[in-house]
Amino acid sequence: MGAALACVLAGLLAAVWSGGAAIAVTDHIQSFEALSEAVLAVCLFTAGLKLSGPLDWQTWRVPLALTFITLPVTVALAAGVANVFLGLPMEQALLLGAILGPTDPVLAWNLDLPSARAEATRFVLAAEGALGSCCALPLVQFGLGLNGYHDLGPFASRWIGLDLAWGLGGGAACGWFVGSLAARALRRFGLRGSIGLAELAGLAGTLVLACGVAFLLGSNEFLAALAAGAAIARAAVRPPRAVSAPRRVQVLVSAAARVERFAELVFLAALGALLAVAKVHAGLVLYALLILIAVRPLAAGLAFGAPSADGPERRIVAWFGVRGVASMYYLMFALDQSSSALAAGRLVAVTVSVLAISIALHALTALPLGKRPAGEQG
Repeated sequence: MGAALACVLAGLLAAVWSGGAAIAVTDHIQSFEALSEAVLAVCLFTAGLKLSGPLDWQTWRVPLALTFITLPVTVALAAGVANVFLGLPMEQALLLGAILGPTDPVLAWNLDLPSARAEATRFVLAAEGALGSCCALPLVQFGLGLNGYHDLGPFASRWIGLDLAWGLGGGAACGWFVGSLAARALRRFGLRGSIGLAELAGLAGTLVLACGVAFLLGSNEFLAALAAGAAIARAAVRPPRAVSAPRRVQVLVSAAARVERFAELVFLAALGALLAVAKVHAGLVLYALLILIAVRPLAAGLAFGAPSADGPERRIVAWFGVRGVASMYYLMFALDQSSSALAAGRLVAVTVSVLAISIALHALTALPLGKRPAGEQG
């Protein structure tokens, strides 16, 4: 997280030094959208490779509760706060809440946590970020529909059937199918301790194919990317005799993580550059702090209050809801879909403020927490 904060500051200083006023977001929405979409897809594919734990209820109950309880509650509370404190109409406030709802799997995975169960806690946070980044898409589409920029159908029937049910179900099926086929091909390379350009190209091709098939079928491309990575990791636990299962997964993750690190670096630098031209004021800072300090812990607490959501390190999980690339993509997606008619400058300023303050706040709090003995947490 310290490195992430440094990248944001570097992007900010570079934009200021070069005359950041030249960065007109409304003139480059599609470019920013394409960049953040590519970064998000890479991050989710890599998250699928990393999240190779057992597919059982005990492992996934907390991430699922955080996704299907915390995410919609966060969207609703963030919308209410935006309506009251920022004066946004409720339709725009709900769209803003959907944009800010998902957390970031990469930044969460890189947190330096003090807990004796730090690995399990990072898994929960990363899994929440990955699932939430995918499931936020239909929520953003619903928000766009409320603002008249997306067809919801009578009584939201089209949204429920196509965007929600088929979007999520079809995306997961497409990704898993493509990932399973790719795993068979990758197995033939052996992966005996290192990975070459051919294997790296195979991983990249798998990601492109999974997202492409999902796009053509009108389903969720990001869930396809996540499922494709998960399918490859799942298949890797049945390796040839030359490589142990953990080693095989480690090799795959190491290869994908090279691209992921570069992609995240580009995103963080772009965030810093946008921060340089965003019209940030005290009201936006207050809003961001309310989202991070009040809304996130409250929404996460509701998930932990569910009977099925007893999980590791509740207070740490409730606090470290780091915002990241998914919010940037959904912001640009919304502006592109609405032809930037939704007060682009204001939405950009709010989103960029929340992302930057989230990265800074969580990085600064992670540093002292990481130095505390494990026994002091929990």
